[in-house]
Amino acid sequence: MKIGIMGGSFNPIHMGHLMMSEYIRAELGLSKVLFIPTGNAPHKRDYSVPASDRLKMAELAVADNYYFEVSDIEVTRTETTYSVDTLESLRSLHPEAEFYFFLGSDILQDLKTWKRFGELAQLTRFAVAVRPGFGQVTRRAIGQEIRYLKEHFNAGIVLIDTPLLEISSTNLRNRIRQGKSVKYFLPDDVMTYIRKKGFYQY
Repeated sequence: MKIGIMGGSFNPIHMGHLMMSEYIRAELGLSKVLFIPTGNAPHKRDYSVPASDRLKMAELAVADNYYFEVSDIEVTRTETTYSVDTLESLRSLHPEAEFYFFLGSDILQDLKTWKRFGELAQLTRFAVAVRPGFGQVTRRAIGQEIRYLKEHFNAGIVLIDTPLLEISSTNLRNRIRQGKSVKYFLPDDVMTYIRKKGFYQY
């Protein structure tokens, strides 16, 4: 079984997350994709929306996709959680699975600084979304970084040319605060939940 991992704060989850995940799932022939909202992430200490609500919005967003599931593996932890911790837990739950950790090419340079990255690289492969329009210089830099990660950490990395859909959760929160439309940027059920809870109003 091949399982994709789409992690993030999902504050809020939006069509960009969903489209990229479905595209990579189809390209790699994955059995399913796990959406994992962050709990106590090491790089973010404060969220405007509680983890339980970010989890609920993710569940609403993926409800109509047979291949998508939401995991509470991080939001239920009280301690700071790192990706390597999550992958170790997933490995124990699915010992025979082959994991693909989704990320954008802009994160590649930071990968080697992640906690216990050498161990993480042995627990999962990395499916890297490359957006169209990247010039040869940028692609060359990506290639150099991949060679470094493979040489020094034996990391498994696959590049996926994904369609461009520029959506920022920060921008969406600002638009909602300003009373601007976010239709087609968010699943309708997620927007209904946001309105019901009164998130991002201040």
